[in-house]
Amino acid sequence: MTAASSTQAKDLHVIIAGAGRVGHRTARVLEDYGHDAYLIDPDPEAAAGAKEMLRSTVIEGDATNQSVLAQADPERADILAALTGKGSTNFAICAAAKHLADEIRTVARIDGPNGLNTEEEFVDRIVYPERAGAKAAVNQILGDDVRALEDVAADLDVLEIRVGPEAPAAGERLDAIGFPGRSHVVFDITNGEVPQPDTRLQSGHRYLVAAQPGVVDTAKRLLTG
Repeated sequence: MTAASSTQAKDLHVIIAGAGRVGHRTARVLEDYGHDAYLIDPDPEAAAGAKEMLRSTVIEGDATNQSVLAQADPERADILAALTGKGSTNFAICAAAKHLADEIRTVARIDGPNGLNTEEEFVDRIVYPERAGAKAAVNQILGDDVRALEDVAADLDVLEIRVGPEAPAAGERLDAIGFPGRSHVVFDITNGEVPQPDTRLQSGHRYLVAAQPGVVDTAKRLLTG
């Protein structure tokens, strides 16, 4: 079975390699969403804990071993997520999964930010949980006016920003604000519409802003003051 879009498909069959903090939590969320998760981990204690806490099928074994991986029925699976704590192991698991079922979608957890642009033949998507955790922490620190959203690309930040009453951009036309290059206001969340060049940005409205990391602060200051 091939995976369509994870946002559209229902009752996904997902294999998760790694029953640590990330893998365990991912399996729990998938369960909450009504999906079918198979969790694989070589550590007896981690596997036992997962069996006790989750409804998912738990397999004790090394997911880099194709005979172990085969127990999760990869030919029927939509997605394999290799979420162990070692990036090299995750890439190996993805390779093993593709060998068993070449149309399965694979997701690999990486060790650090240097791997965000990694291109591997057997990996369709990568995930760096520590970066997502840092963005969650930033959201709590900054409060309601600015929220960092989930990564959509390694070199792009997407922010939800509320325009402040004293912000330079408040009441100004979008094409007259002078946003730095490599940044753009892409959506008015409050009105539910795409801003046009002659749109005036309204104080109190929330906007989605896409910007490359080097210009995020400048773009943010124009909207918040």
